Amino acid sequence: MEGFSTNGRSFYLVHAALDPPTSLYKKLFPAIDKWHNRLAAKKLSPDSNGSIQPTVASNALVPVIMVLRKTFIQGSVLMMELRPRHPVWQHSIFSDPAYFSPKKVTKHHIIRK
Repeated sequence: MEGFSTNGRSFYLVHAALDPPTSLYKKLFPAIDKWHNRLAAKKLSPDSNGSIQPTVASNALVPVIMVLRKTFIQGSVLMMELRPRHPVWQHSIFSDPAYFSPKKVTKHHIIRK
């Protein structure tokens, strides 16, 4: 909670104000959308004859992955500044024109509440 109020009731993450385009974060774990839809509809799996059996784990993990991919993109802007030579930045998603590179992020993108 470093830097946040000690009352534990409010906090604000600056990088959460960055709203990456849906097309960008869907490039991370692209199959997760299909699995989410299959779990919701309980449709047949393409590689077996049986139906998908939703479990507590699958019902919890799939939505978490869907949220974390957006969070990863948001956090990557700041992490790229801290570790600009890290090999992960070689991934094609970071050269996508829709990506908010640290050089493109301005006060216009980050609005404090």
